[in-house]
Amino acid sequence: MKNRETFTRILLFALAVFVVCLIVVFIRDYRIGDEEKKVVVGAVLTGERADKGWNESHYYGILSACTELGCTFVARERIPEEGQSLKNAVKELSDDGCSIIFLTSNGYGLYLDELSAAFPDIAFYSISGDENSDNCTTYFARMYQVRYLAGIVAGASSKTGILGFVAAMPVSEVNRAINAYCLGARRSDPDARVLVCFTGSWEDERAEKLAAEQLLSAGADVITYHADKPYVIEKAEERGAFSTGYESVFQEYSEKFLTAAVVNWDVLYVKVLGDFLSGRANFSKKYWLGLQDGVVSLYPYSPLVDSETKALVESDFWRIQTWRDVFSGEIYDNRGNLRCESGESISDDELFLGMEWYVDGVEIYGQK
Repeated sequence: MKNRETFTRILLFALAVFVVCLIVVFIRDYRIGDEEKKVVVGAVLTGERADKGWNESHYYGILSACTELGCTFVARERIPEEGQSLKNAVKELSDDGCSIIFLTSNGYGLYLDELSAAFPDIAFYSISGDENSDNCTTYFARMYQVRYLAGIVAGASSKTGILGFVAAMPVSEVNRAINAYCLGARRSDPDARVLVCFTGSWEDERAEKLAAEQLLSAGADVITYHADKPYVIEKAEERGAFSTGYESVFQEYSEKFLTAAVVNWDVLYVKVLGDFLSGRANFSKKYWLGLQDGVVSLYPYSPLVDSETKALVESDFWRIQTWRDVFSGEIYDNRGNLRCESGESISDDELFLGMEWYVDGVEIYGQK
């Protein structure tokens, strides 16, 4: 009898061990299977991930979205806006198992059709370009909305009525930023002028600082930029001039740094990647998210910004969100042509890819 009880206990113990082992194996296999199912997200950057500028903003924005949504993230850095280099980077990301790739710079959009045809199983999301293929779309933030608000602050802060704008190149993305900034400046000072100096590059410290110096010498006492890194702000700080920032702020400046038009890229990437993962992605439309989505915002004001200016910004902040965007109502270009009539708004299609003109008040430095 005792032997039988002992045998039964041993049998039950062995059975329990067996069951535990099965559970462990099941959990391990489940986890491995779950890991194997993880979507691999790729990104192509023009510079280094830790550049304290454009590339860092995008890298950590995508990484944050991938962490939140349970995806694996890989990136290729320092890839020129040139066809073969870009295609090689995409091929490497494809070999890494990427099913979605973000092309994070304007120039990459020129090769969108070629890439989408060469890699039909990859979903491409590009900062710019025409989304002619089923497996690609464009995305961006409505940066111009907060460029306009920053322009209000700049126009109110200027004593000379001249604002300086150092810009990479005259593409739609940059032109609408210039135009919005000027419209904002003229909201607070109807006679404000915006002097623009193009450098021809997204990142060229020497050229950008030289351009800033030229604009300051031409009478600009508030300056901003549209490029990958804040070299212009550094020059303004050095010269004791007012400035407004762009896209992100990675360091503290003096009180003469008035505010900045910034993008919350993590919010945008969570939305876009979330749609892709849930099957809600619609590759025939653009993602263009702004104030209403929490994607763009103004950086905290300098103590030098007065309450009257803040109230004007607040008023237009709500107007833009609720009933009338920046490029609405009567707008003339700097050649005297009527571009938008009272009661009308400029279409997203023209704003995104067709803005090849400048509003009244914009002057290209050195151009007669």
